[in-house]
Amino acid sequence: MSQALATASSATQNGFNTRLLWPDMVRTPENSWSSSCKEIVDKLGTNPHKAHDTKKRMEKCLMYFYVMRKNLKLFDHTYTAACILFFRYWYVFGLPPTLPDCIHLSQALLVTACKTMENNRPIDAFVKGTCDFLMKDIPTSRGRQNIEKLRWDLRDKLVSYEKQVLCQMGFDLNLHNPKELIEEIFSGYFRYNRDFDMSENFKKVFPKIIQEARNFIIQAGTQPVSLLCDGYTFTVLSLIFCGLQYKKNVDTNFRFPKNFFSDRFPVKVVPQQFVSLFTDYRILEENFFDLKSNKGEKLQITTEEINDLIEEEGDDLSDEEQNLNPYVYEHIKSGIVRKELLDHIELRIKELYKKAQGESNSSEKRPFSEVEQTEDHSKKRKI
Repeated sequence: MSQALATASSATQNGFNTRLLWPDMVRTPENSWSSSCKEIVDKLGTNPHKAHDTKKRMEKCLMYFYVMRKNLKLFDHTYTAACILFFRYWYVFGLPPTLPDCIHLSQALLVTACKTMENNRPIDAFVKGTCDFLMKDIPTSRGRQNIEKLRWDLRDKLVSYEKQVLCQMGFDLNLHNPKELIEEIFSGYFRYNRDFDMSENFKKVFPKIIQEARNFIIQAGTQPVSLLCDGYTFTVLSLIFCGLQYKKNVDTNFRFPKNFFSDRFPVKVVPQQFVSLFTDYRILEENFFDLKSNKGEKLQITTEEINDLIEEEGDDLSDEEQNLNPYVYEHIKSGIVRKELLDHIELRIKELYKKAQGESNSSEKRPFSEVEQTEDHSKKRKI
């Protein structure tokens, strides 16, 4: 009886049922975006001139992401997400034939990434930043003659390209962004409530490795490495690489704790698989972009080196246990909140409060010269 009343109340007089025709949640599809190294390289084609032209356009688009991140002060999450969307789009649909159209596409991808990761930038900021980039890096006579017309053109192209991108990619924005994952997996909650039983020596070393892994993920965004594997696997890849560098350069006895990765990641960590990924990463660097951030010979890693770094018992787990996502809220909500976490949160709140208070005071206290100039300007206007 109650169910019938609820159904009747949700329907309007005209018979329109909002609960059926406008569901509470729209489920987006999840596609497999991973490919083999050979497939990614073959996507460039066999014609060296066309491949060179494609890479030039790709490099300019990646430079656009970098410049916009710096000028608009975007999150690193947004930058890596834009790079992931860019390489996915290129691999499946290719790039527009002209460089300005590639920048229009990149603008739509960056806005989509921003909406996915932070959603706190007005469209005018993107339009102005893109206009400045085009005027500086891709000067055109039309743009130099009428900047306002160029901005309106950028705004129109942004709307059309954003619709095109979302429809072509099937509204699949499940990025599994490794930059976001590494912050989520090693957040304050887990660091103080799950990782408290680690050795003191490892606790002192691990923050340095985490920082290097963040840099590794951001730098790797300039190569199509995101097409090789999912975000969880790539996050493990970054930690293993940075752990190996620390072991080689600082402490030869360094090792990750037993089952460190299987306790935190819903992926199976097999040394041979990651040796293959490092090899593929190096092949992609050789075939795509020659950048200062390239790792080169450092990616020559053997199975023995990884075995000396990690100790996993994943082979004994069933497939169902391997596919279990350890970051489902229902599985972690009953955890014990330790005092260390509460102290950490209190310290962070005090730091943010002091920062906000300082910014407020600095904005209220304007320099005397600035106030004097404002008064002089107002007097001139009265005269």
